[in-house]
Amino acid sequence: MLLHLCAFILLAGVTTQESPLESTQSCPTQVSIQGGTVLLSDGYRQGSALSYSCPDGSYPYPLQSRICQSDGKWSPMRSPSGKPVTQAVCRDMRCPPQQAFENGFFSPRVSAHRVGSVLNFECFEGYQLHGSAQRHCQSNGRWNGTSPVCDDGAGHCRSLPIPPGAHSTGGGRNRLGDRVSFQCMKGLDLIGSSQHVCTPEGEWSGAETSCRAPYSYDRAEDVGAEFGASLTSVLSVVSSGSDHMPVQSLGRKLILSQDSFLNVYLLADASHSVTKENFEIFKNSLEIIIDRIASFEAPVRFAVFSYASQPKNIVATFDDIAEDPDLVIEAMRMNMKYEDHGNATGTNIQAALNAVYAMMINHQASIKKHWDQTRHAIILLTDGKSNMGGSPTKAVRSIEDLLNITANRKDYLDIYVFGIGNLDVDREGMNEVASKKEGERHVFILKHPMELKKAFEDVLDPRDLKDLCGMANNSASASRDQQQPWHVMLQQTTQREPSCRGALVSKTWVLTAAHCFSKFNYTPSWNVILADKTAGRTVFRIKRRIDHDLYNVRAKVAQGIEEFYDYDISLLELDVPEKVSGKLRPICLPCTTGANRALKKPETATCKDHELDLLSFEKVPAQFISLDHEKRNVLIKTKKSRPKCISAAGQHELYSKVANVSEVVTDRFLCSGEDGNGLVEDATCKGESGGSLFVERRARYFQVGVISWGTFDPCEKKGKIRESEHRVRETPKRGQKPRDFYISLFRVQNWLRHHLIGSLRFIPQQ
Repeated sequence: MLLHLCAFILLAGVTTQESPLESTQSCPTQVSIQGGTVLLSDGYRQGSALSYSCPDGSYPYPLQSRICQSDGKWSPMRSPSGKPVTQAVCRDMRCPPQQAFENGFFSPRVSAHRVGSVLNFECFEGYQLHGSAQRHCQSNGRWNGTSPVCDDGAGHCRSLPIPPGAHSTGGGRNRLGDRVSFQCMKGLDLIGSSQHVCTPEGEWSGAETSCRAPYSYDRAEDVGAEFGASLTSVLSVVSSGSDHMPVQSLGRKLILSQDSFLNVYLLADASHSVTKENFEIFKNSLEIIIDRIASFEAPVRFAVFSYASQPKNIVATFDDIAEDPDLVIEAMRMNMKYEDHGNATGTNIQAALNAVYAMMINHQASIKKHWDQTRHAIILLTDGKSNMGGSPTKAVRSIEDLLNITANRKDYLDIYVFGIGNLDVDREGMNEVASKKEGERHVFILKHPMELKKAFEDVLDPRDLKDLCGMANNSASASRDQQQPWHVMLQQTTQREPSCRGALVSKTWVLTAAHCFSKFNYTPSWNVILADKTAGRTVFRIKRRIDHDLYNVRAKVAQGIEEFYDYDISLLELDVPEKVSGKLRPICLPCTTGANRALKKPETATCKDHELDLLSFEKVPAQFISLDHEKRNVLIKTKKSRPKCISAAGQHELYSKVANVSEVVTDRFLCSGEDGNGLVEDATCKGESGGSLFVERRARYFQVGVISWGTFDPCEKKGKIRESEHRVRETPKRGQKPRDFYISLFRVQNWLRHHLIGSLRFIPQQ
């Protein structure tokens, strides 16, 4: 059964940057806001949008943007009641008050709460508190934590929390079929579901209710956690479809097949209120989310639109390039331009959604027999109201009818709505368009487009995903162990610092270099450390060590070769507590089923196919992790470039008299190092031995080699470390061409398969 999952991402603009004063002004320049700054989309020219920005913890009043009109005047400011306002000011943020709290009491009882205020909750005797017992009013106008509720466990469903700013009606004994409705106090917008029903599963239907002030907004971390959790769940479930088993996640019951597909539709607003700079931020954010989604194992097709008064198609789901995220991004960079929409001032979300609807109809015709299994997620971003084309809800209804979205098929469509910039954002309209799913939130308000970019960097964070190898979080906020979760350090108990590195290839096995144990051969005296200085140390004991049978550093002493590092590879089996195992993220080992899914290869793929994919170039870009936890760049020399690379092995004093370097550098070694063509490559240091040599494919990491030895140690002068704690790596002397050698994992496959067969599933070698 073929399953397709479609996601539609619409990006709309916000005004964020002040334009310089132009020589021809059609509107007055005497505009200001007390305590804040003025933002302009196109200077003081006709059609330019003016908005206001205030410091953190405050908001602009009145909460609206202004347009430079054709009569040379700015559109007037008005209060929520419609009265004229002559001067804009920055007002202090407030959090909505708690109106009611059943079966318990709270304090303080006030009509509004300043930033920093605290609400405390307690339950009556016989009731248990669920949620946050204490909540703090944050600078974005929202309470932290989750709405508390007191419950005695007697109902079919747990008691439903009453959010701040809301009144409830229809409450009963939480019996099957009972209904509870919410209404927000005047001046607040209801987000989520206004009515909830106690279902047979013992859960309340609909999305969690919240009452939002027009000036409140979400932070990037809120989006990363809540939107990311929902989208990650869908993607990880789709990615695990090879088991042909029903999977339940976040209340979703998904019957998956091996041929599951994900179709992603991305739409970016290019209307006049969006500055070119902000439009470029949106494009960059789209590139990030494309990379994130493509890193999952489900086959993906992308479509891209820009839109203003009318949409423009950049990539369609049925285009040849739609399945290649790199080509999709290239098409965006080449053909997705702010200028394409001219001076179009309108934001026509209805037309944009209708373009998606039309593309869905065309796609339906091409895969008719599979259409009933197609899944869709719409992600809509807007800077305010849809000001032309009619209500977007009409297009939503058309899409729902096309997809036959009924009570039994509600999981076949998800609509996420984002408001970028909290001026003029129509929260009520956004909530009407958004999905109402149990345990999930589908409406988000972000203050600035850079917050969108930051949020997308943290969306689909793989920390809590299982059984997906080679995934890492490369966002700026991620810690080292999130950016390189497979990387470990090996330390002998009598040493002060780790002396070797390694890589997790499963949740209980580490791959490293055999020569690490030459001086301290007693395995129990070693520890494996996963962590960094910011996250703390996680130390594992070694249950057993398995060196390659053919590794023998003294094998060629009789031939005048004092040290011989062929088969320099070792496996360490770790004693990993169950509570820790779920947090470990192995790197992808080529020729395994996990790597095969990550590479999106067919089930018939072989180990040779993986080698051709990962090492197909003459000079393959690859990386290793340095002593100071930085990713360092090298080029693996293959094919015609390899002989020249290995010929410089004689630079090492041990092999300066070896006539034939192939006696030292066998076919099991990969080689990297500068070749005099001007490309700068990093050299490995002593202490980095055993670490992984890896390549990246679509935000997934694949280990192709183990660091063994090199001709030059750039960290030989110990103690030379900058204040930033980054070790200074020396440059080679003039005429010196450093070389590094790694055991190729493709050349020790029989040994790996023999010892890892119980932990990993391998694909055929040929």
